[in-house]
Amino acid sequence: MSAIPTLEALYRPVDGLLAEVRESMHALWQDVLQLVKVDFEEAPNFGGKLLRPALCLLAAGAGGIDNPRRFAPLAAAYEALHVASLAHDDVIDRALLRRGGVSLNALWNDHAAVLAGDYLVARAIEMMGEYESCTLILDGLAAIRRMAEGELHFFGRDHDAVTEADCILLAQSKTASLFEVACSAPAKLEAHPLAEDLGRYGLQLGVAFQIVDDLLDVTQPADSLGKPSCGDVGEGKQTIPLIYLREALDAGGRERLTALQSSDICDADRAWIMESMDKTGARERTAARAREFGKAALMELGRLPDNTYRDSLEQLTEFVLVRIS
Repeated sequence: MSAIPTLEALYRPVDGLLAEVRESMHALWQDVLQLVKVDFEEAPNFGGKLLRPALCLLAAGAGGIDNPRRFAPLAAAYEALHVASLAHDDVIDRALLRRGGVSLNALWNDHAAVLAGDYLVARAIEMMGEYESCTLILDGLAAIRRMAEGELHFFGRDHDAVTEADCILLAQSKTASLFEVACSAPAKLEAHPLAEDLGRYGLQLGVAFQIVDDLLDVTQPADSLGKPSCGDVGEGKQTIPLIYLREALDAGGRERLTALQSSDICDADRAWIMESMDKTGARERTAARAREFGKAALMELGRLPDNTYRDSLEQLTEFVLVRIS
């Protein structure tokens, strides 16, 4: 496989538009902080990879849609929804770190963090409303609903009964649903015939992305993740890599892994988990599963015209997967 370009290079076709997205998110974040009377300089950094807005803008260009600049506010709306979901997730998971900094619930409290997430959702829907499209808003709301459904599906369930199919369903709901609407929305607004292709690309890519994220949690150190590693183990979550690991461990190993649920994991246990992921083949098995969804995503781009935007989408898929190679 040839060298994968940096995100900066992959985003180059929409770099100017992503600058507008960053400005919009900066202004929106300032509004949140002014409501809670916090200086911007003292607040946590919520600037991430801007993957969802980049997908939205690249998908518009890849479909050959004229004037992709008009979709910059829409791209910012999807990033606002993503940031809102992070704020809510950190409360649910009782996370203290986010992207190498302090999470909102740790900086303020759960109440304020949830309200900040709700505020971002409302602002995102307002931004979508500027396009005067019921379909656009309904698709955005459907993605929000599916994200909540993905979490509620697991409420009160026995973690040991969770299957690989359950994990795929969660990835589709919690992560890929937003990828799907971000990729398809510009084409839908233009009644473009490739809207469904772009949506399916986003859905498959989102599942691959989540599988990779779950694998990184149990194979990468904290300084690479920006948060403590093996967090899914300590929270008692079942993910595809942990299902594969449990299947490959002997009885003693499974007992040790179960004992780590709902506990503070020490460095020795983290090292054991990471070593076991390699020794049992669970790491490579998970990576292969992620590559299957990556390949499926690339297949959905087959009918798109050849242009620099499509090239970036193809290489962005490889970028998602190269993190586990």
